[in-house]
Amino acid sequence: MRTAHSIFPLSAILLALWAMTGCGPAPVAADAVDLDPVGWMATDTAVMEFRVDHPDHRHDLQFGLRHGADYPFSNLYLFVQLEYPNGRTLTDTLECPLAAPDGRWYGEGSRWIDQRIGYKRGVAFPLEGDYTLRVVHAMRRDPLPGMAELRFSLFDQTTP
Repeated sequence: MRTAHSIFPLSAILLALWAMTGCGPAPVAADAVDLDPVGWMATDTAVMEFRVDHPDHRHDLQFGLRHGADYPFSNLYLFVQLEYPNGRTLTDTLECPLAAPDGRWYGEGSRWIDQRIGYKRGVAFPLEGDYTLRVVHAMRRDPLPGMAELRFSLFDQTTP
């Protein structure tokens, strides 16, 4: 299990390409963690970091997810803990719908499906500094098969 401190170079390149070719503005911060596609253990915390330089700006937060086409569920639940520069934390439970009722994946791809999942919109971060996201899956099946990568992007929504 790797953390954000040892991102595989190919993942970083793909993340940069995804950010440049996506719709809308590029993220002001992004991070990614490779997961074990054989099985993501609920105790394996994906750690991602970002910096806020403009606490007066509003931001949108988005997760990206890469999973196998054989992932056995139509959704994913995540426990997300956001740690502020002063050490305080905020914990959320995030439901990520991944497939339509007819079984078609919402994301793009065939063998590996890339999903974009909105997390928060219009957030004002009260402190300038480094923030940490800690994410674990909250599914009943453990280990959770078919999850290959979790990404995070921060978009500045304040118009210049």
